[in-house]
Amino acid sequence: MRENRQFQRASAVIKVNYQSQGALKMDYAQNISRGGLFLATNSAFQVGQQIELQLSTKGNTQVIGVPGLVRWVGERGTPPVKGIGVQFQLEDSLIRSRIENMINALEEPQLNQQNDLQIFILEPTEFIAKMYADGIIKMSNLDENAHLQGAVKIRIFSKVAEAFDAIKKGGCHIFITELKSEEIDGVALIKKIRSELTQEMPIFAIAKGYDGDRQEAIQAGATAFLNKPVQMKTLFNTLLLCVQDLKSD
Repeated sequence: MRENRQFQRASAVIKVNYQSQGALKMDYAQNISRGGLFLATNSAFQVGQQIELQLSTKGNTQVIGVPGLVRWVGERGTPPVKGIGVQFQLEDSLIRSRIENMINALEEPQLNQQNDLQIFILEPTEFIAKMYADGIIKMSNLDENAHLQGAVKIRIFSKVAEAFDAIKKGGCHIFITELKSEEIDGVALIKKIRSELTQEMPIFAIAKGYDGDRQEAIQAGATAFLNKPVQMKTLFNTLLLCVQDLKSD
């Protein structure tokens, strides 16, 4: 088979296989397209080394190659995890366009849930929580989202203990939480949910986006990280991708 590469040959290839097309699209939107990513690996890499990240999904033969450059090598997190910081080389508009066309060509979420979709929101400021809830409900009722057969129902919490107990009792399909405030330590909460309750439930972490917040949230077990101020279209589209994954399990 003749090789048709979009960019200069990389010195190393890292293969990443996602559980679903929705998960791949989400990671591209949340991390790769923004320019950087932490990759946990014990393999030896050097700063300045060119790599190619090969993205694929379970049961799909298509592979999407994304060029990158190793910017640092070291450890992150507690306990420390060895890995590399990768800066993706998407400055070339032609390369970015070709990759995004392949990402967009993946099958769109087929949302056909029969039951209500329960979303829990943990946010200490009432008007912000209500803004998230109203925006999600409003967008779910648009004609373009008529394929959402079940109703979208939302519960709002201002205290960590109340949210955790409600999740423990069951019924929560997607959890949205403030990451850091005087009242909420979202990193600790996410770790507790993952260690004591569930590894499967999608968790969205929302923060102002200070250095390290995204990495802390993802390492704790968050499915997605959203910067404040949150764009409701971005939040809702991420929800749609998660619903696809819930229904494909």
